[in-house]
Formats: sequence, C-alpha cells, structure tokens
Amino acid sequence: MTFENVSVIIPTLRETEDFLQTLTTILNTCEAPDIKEIIVVVCKATTEESFSFIEKGRQLAETRDISYNVLFQTRPYLGGALMDGFQIATGSHVVVETADLNTAPENLAKMIELAKKYPNDIISSSRWMKGSSFENYPAVKKVWNYFSQLFLRVLYFTKVTDFTWGTHLAPTVLYQAINFQENRHPIAVEEVVIPLRLGVKIHEIPGTCHVKLDDTSVQPLWANLLYLRPAFKWRFASKRKMLRHDMNIDDLE
Repeated sequence: MTFENVSVIIPTLRETEDFLQTLTTILNTCEAPDIKEIIVVVCKATTEESFSFIEKGRQLAETRDISYNVLFQTRPYLGGALMDGFQIATGSHVVVETADLNTAPENLAKMIELAKKYPNDIISSSRWMKGSSFENYPAVKKVWNYFSQLFLRVLYFTKVTDFTWGTHLAPTVLYQAINFQENRHPIAVEEVVIPLRLGVKIHEIPGTCHVKLDDTSVQPLWANLLYLRPAFKWRFASKRKMLRHDMNIDDLE
C-alpha cells in the first residue's frame, strides 16, 4: 500500500466560524494533491447557520480544486456519521476532524507526512505525549482521562498514549472493513483498539486539545465510563467479529 491522498471527514452540527477555521487551517497547511476530498457529514439537526458556513467552505475547497461532498448521514449520532463517511471515502486514507477545532487540524500536515512513510499504519494525535497540551479542559475530566489512558495501555499491552481523542489517519480499506458498533463518541476507542487487535501499528504525534469555554457539547463525567465498554468488548473478542461479515483479514493485506 502507498499513500496517495486522504479523505477528510468533518461531522458538523451547529458549528459556524470554527468549522470554517478548521477547513481553512487544513487547506492552508496541507498540499492540495494530498487531499482527495472533503466530506462534510450533516444530519437533520444541523442548523441553517451551519449550512451557510458549509457552503462557504465549498467555495474555499473549489479554489484548491478539491472535491467537496456534503453527506446527509443515515446512521444515528456521531458514530453513525463517521461510519457513513468511512463507507463513501475514496482516498487511499481517511481522517476525521471535528468542526470545533478540538482535534488540532494544524496537525494534519504532519500526520500526512508520517502516513507517506508508514502507509499501512495508523497515524494518531495524542494529548498525552511530550509537547502536547489541553486548553480549557475541565480539571476533573483531565485526571479521569489520564488514568483511563494508563489503564487502557495496560489492558492492551501497548505504548499508545491516547485512546479517546478522535483524530486518526488510517488506510481507508481498514476503516471500511471494521465492524464498528459504537454510535456515539466511544467510536474513537474502536478506531484504536480494533486495529491494535488486528496487528496494525499506531504512530502518535503530540497535539493541543482545545475546548471552547462556552462549549455546550462537553459530555458529563459519567459519560466517559461508556468508553470502557468497547475497550473491554474488543479486548477479548475474536478477530472475525471485528470485521464486517463480507470482509476477510486477507482483504486488508
């Protein structure tokens, strides 16, 4: 496998200026030939104001001659939006970026460079490596996050430092083959632990996790317990169950 280009999936609900800044950062820091397409995933709850900024984003992408696709999701919640996006991606690789600047879009160019070097592997941003940081992240949740990551490292016998930050650049065929089950935010765990069980290597780079002070989408602390469900489930599941019924492990070679 070689890296040819990446499909960038951006789920969007109510984001406006942040969405446009996310897209602008990606377009300004990445080489145009490295971006196959922008896939903006929307749903019935996506606001009219967001749609107006999504259309502004189309104009930006067109100036770079980059394909721009607005996809109305068919599966529910964030996990469903990502699964829908994965299945229509046409780049050799795929990456998810949030529309609120949380997943450090300025990191994408570095991730692409690593993907060119390790095209069969996953390139992931981490909030816990040296050089990374949190901005406006609640202190209690940060402590919980820290110990959760340590626990998952032990559970999976790995040096991966961040299992729950949803910014990973992966071979498209891999994410299209995986039998994702989580419809909500814990799909981020599945994006890491299932590939680990399948023997895929993960390379991390540091990143800054930015949370807006007025962010109403921040989950309550108890919701973080839900991330443990897929962690335990896939740690002991057979590899056959990790792939869609029409896929074989040999198809990932």
